[in-house]
Order: sequence, then structure tokens, then C-alpha cells
Amino acid sequence: MSIFRSTVRASLVTATALALALSVVAALPATAAAPAPVVKLSGRIAPDSHRLAAGTPFTLTLNTRFTSVPPGADLVLQRLDYLFARTAVVNGRLFPWCDAAKLARANGRLSVCPKGSKIGSGTAAGTAIALGVTSGAVITMFNGPGGRSITMNVSITTPALINATFAAPFVTLKGGRWANKLTVVLPDSLRSVLGGDVVTSRIDVTTGATRMVHGVKRGYIEAVRCPKSGKARIHGEFTFNQGAVASADTTVAC
Repeated sequence: MSIFRSTVRASLVTATALALALSVVAALPATAAAPAPVVKLSGRIAPDSHRLAAGTPFTLTLNTRFTSVPPGADLVLQRLDYLFARTAVVNGRLFPWCDAAKLARANGRLSVCPKGSKIGSGTAAGTAIALGVTSGAVITMFNGPGGRSITMNVSITTPALINATFAAPFVTLKGGRWANKLTVVLPDSLRSVLGGDVVTSRIDVTTGATRMVHGVKRGYIEAVRCPKSGKARIHGEFTFNQGAVASADTTVAC
């Protein structure tokens, strides 16, 4: 047999084997992509006035929405980090504070916190996957010790009675584009209920309070300066189970 014929026959055998291998691969089911969280962040301030003068107290409302690709993925929110631009100052040191441990010992009885320590409130919603029940939560926020954290209380009545109190560190950052960072780590009682996962769909909170200090009205949040754009940026980073993460940005008038 000539070398030419041997080469052609070997090439035909190789091509046939490759075609068979490709047909087997094509017949295998495609591996589904891991579910991914999708987060949308929006916000507003009050008073909603262009170019707030330095020292003006205001309130900030943040609305966070959670979905997934594909829809309905079992992604459990574990941690939220919000970063705020250098357009405002937080005066927690000027306000009474309520310790998270004290409020927890009182089983979430909000009246144990000193008058004037409440700095915000809100609501949230989530679905208990195993039960197929979507329920709402009431959020109450207090100034934490020394203004270095926010004491958070979350109350849920359906599908089970849950009252969770925990501290969310509030850090002042030095240098860079961000002035402050709020970190919220959800306790286990808000991640699962009756042995099943809880998937959060929304969180809406409004933060801000005022009090008289030496005859001057001071705000928990006060305006400092505003970019030429008239907008202040807020950045959010979110951590879920299954190793999933997401981020989102928004701007608010300042």
C-alpha cells in the first residue's frame, strides 16, 4: 500500500472519530448557567430642593429591589453594604443612642430606647420559599452607641412571629470618593423561617431626624456640598448564598 493511500485512510478514520465525538457532545444536555441576582437601587431626599445649603438637615429614602436571572431563583440575601459620597455629614454623636443588646434583651420593645434616638423606619418584603408565603416586615432604626452604628429592629408577624435586633456598623471613611459605609449583616432569623429559605424582594427605608442642640436645629444627616451635576452618588454591594454577589448605583438630588 502506498504511503498516499495509508495517509488518506488514516485521515478518514480520524475525521469519522471526530464527527462521532462531536455528535455525542451535541447530544449531551447543556449545562444551565448559575442563577444571578439583579439589584436595582433608587433614592430621594427631603426637602427636595436643588442645592441644599451647607448645614441643612434632610432625610434620605433608599429603595432596593431584588430579582434574579432566571426569575424565581432561591437566592438568600446575607449582607448589604451601602457607600455614600462626600456630600453630607452624619451627626450621630449629637443624638441619643440605643444599644442593640439592650433592645434585644427587651425582646424588641422599642420603648426601651431613649427619646430622640430613633433615626428612621421602613418596610421590607420576602418570600418563605418552602411555604410559598410572601410577607412584610417593619423596620425601625435607632442611633447606635456614639453614632458609630445603627441599631436595627425588624418585626415580622407572618408566617411566624420574628423580632430581630442587631447592630449595623456605620463607618466614616478617610480618602477616596466615599465618605461613609453602612454594613448590614442579616441574622439567621431573617434568612430562613421554619427551616426554609427566605428570599428578599424589596427593602425601603427612610433615615433622618432633627433635634435642638444649644438652640440650633441639627440633623442626623446634614448637607455639606454638592457636585456641579447636582447629584450625589450612592453605591450598593450585596452578598447572597450560593456565592452570588451583585452591585447597584443610584444618584439623589443634593
